[in-house]
Amino acid sequence: MLVDGEALPTNLCLFIDCYSRYVVEGRYYLKQTLDILIDSLIRAWTIHGSPKELYLDNAKVYHSDAMRSACYNLGIKLIHRPPRDPAPGGLVERFFGTSQTQFESEVRSGDIITLDAINQAFSAYLAVVYHARIHSETNQSPKQRYDEGLTVIRHVDMDAALAFFMKRIPRTVDRTFADVRIDNRFYRVDPKLRGDKVEVRYDPYGDLKKVLIYSANGEYLGSGNLYLRDQGAETPAASPSKPKHNYLDLITQKHKSILQAQAKGIDYHQIISERPWPFMAFVQKLALLMGHKGSLSAFSSHELESLKKCYNRIPALNESLLTEAFQNASVKTLPYIIRELQIAYSKKEVS
Repeated sequence: MLVDGEALPTNLCLFIDCYSRYVVEGRYYLKQTLDILIDSLIRAWTIHGSPKELYLDNAKVYHSDAMRSACYNLGIKLIHRPPRDPAPGGLVERFFGTSQTQFESEVRSGDIITLDAINQAFSAYLAVVYHARIHSETNQSPKQRYDEGLTVIRHVDMDAALAFFMKRIPRTVDRTFADVRIDNRFYRVDPKLRGDKVEVRYDPYGDLKKVLIYSANGEYLGSGNLYLRDQGAETPAASPSKPKHNYLDLITQKHKSILQAQAKGIDYHQIISERPWPFMAFVQKLALLMGHKGSLSAFSSHELESLKKCYNRIPALNESLLTEAFQNASVKTLPYIIRELQIAYSKKEVS
């Protein structure tokens, strides 16, 4: 994987449902740390809800007070893999073997060189190939077995869950610029805080456009917005690159076609009174709110699949509900926005 002209190794982090062998979340990262695990968990919990049990490897990185606290408060039994225990840890290892022979071999022989591109291709591989094929041990496809075995989704209060995992670092607000610096990024804060010592809290795998500012005593003081100190302007979003590869590009395009067919395949004569707002209009409005160009092309295949699931779960979804959720989202990324949609819909149902 090329990053700023330097070749770097990647690490695949994933969570798999033991019953169905369905990969509820999986993507490649440039490192293997607790932050990676947390990012994957947040993505999985946002879409699929929380499991009754969470089975992790026994490496030191997977033992943390934040993980134990989050699982305890969410009613999840946290289990660490004992030494020489083949199952269910072996399920993940077998998937790694399958992925290496079927997916990663194609990556190595092709020209996919960006992290976004490999993850887009990987989400397509899961949907089009792995989840659709009959598994040798269950005699069902992972998706069919997962859908049939799903009885209830245990929705997660993401605001409460994220509070356990936010990164916290002490900083002193710059007296001249009234900002704080994190990893060569500058965040403008309230000028009244010049020279004050504060605690900065943020999601290390969010869009990093906004951080939360707290006092040393834990009092919320406001937020800090990302900007270019030299220019005094917000940082422009980087334009995504497009992968070029025969096999992986094929399954990626097929995955997009499936999502488009699902979006267009609604029988409006039958459910026009129930779903007056089409899925395509929902995606287009969300892309506009997030400052993206286009509609379907603004999101990856994995993101579109997540949005389709969200759309299906909220029958009363409309433009005003989406706008409200977007405005209430503390960080303007899909997990936060989807969470706010769920909250807004729940309030609407109660009222």
